[in-house]
Amino acid sequence: MSDPAEIVADYTAAATANACRVHGPVGAPDAVTLVTAIVAAHGAGPGGAKAAVADDRLTTALGVTAALTAAGTSVLSPDDPGWRTDLMRAAAGVTGAALAVAQTGSLVLTPGPGAPRATSLVPPVHVCLLATDTIVATIDDAIARLGACSPGGLPGAITWVGGPSRTSDLEMRPTLGIHGPKTVEVVLVEGGIAEPGR
Repeated sequence: MSDPAEIVADYTAAATANACRVHGPVGAPDAVTLVTAIVAAHGAGPGGAKAAVADDRLTTALGVTAALTAAGTSVLSPDDPGWRTDLMRAAAGVTGAALAVAQTGSLVLTPGPGAPRATSLVPPVHVCLLATDTIVATIDDAIARLGACSPGGLPGAITWVGGPSRTSDLEMRPTLGIHGPKTVEVVLVEGGIAEPGR
């Protein structure tokens, strides 16, 4: 599986099977518009709840915080004094993904100081931006790419997101959203995203 279009199609199929909602691929401006609309549809926006936004490569390069603020959405960032308390009431968490795996439909996040894991885990909705050129075929490909991109080997923290949180603890019936987000919305961004300032 080496054709990029096939890899994107396979990722989309696997992620959809995992109960993710996949949008796109679209260009960068449309991706930001989509994120703004998705966040608003889930209750964040003028007069609504806040949206927590990670400060990672994709959200920064695309100007997600500025776009949400311009649309009237109150944005919660990890360096806000009320982060821990307000995150519990946020309508959505917005992150970028470092990679994704077509084989499993998994998103790969690399949390850091500006992009804590809680951004994708605590709010009931996780909105994730994913550049199509960062979708790899297999888990082995993902591990190799992560190791090659990080000085000194693999990143210190990696979060694999297979879809909405699910459990069958209660009466053996699958239930979404008990131990994490109930909804995962993936916005595919065509091609690559330049590093900020380049």
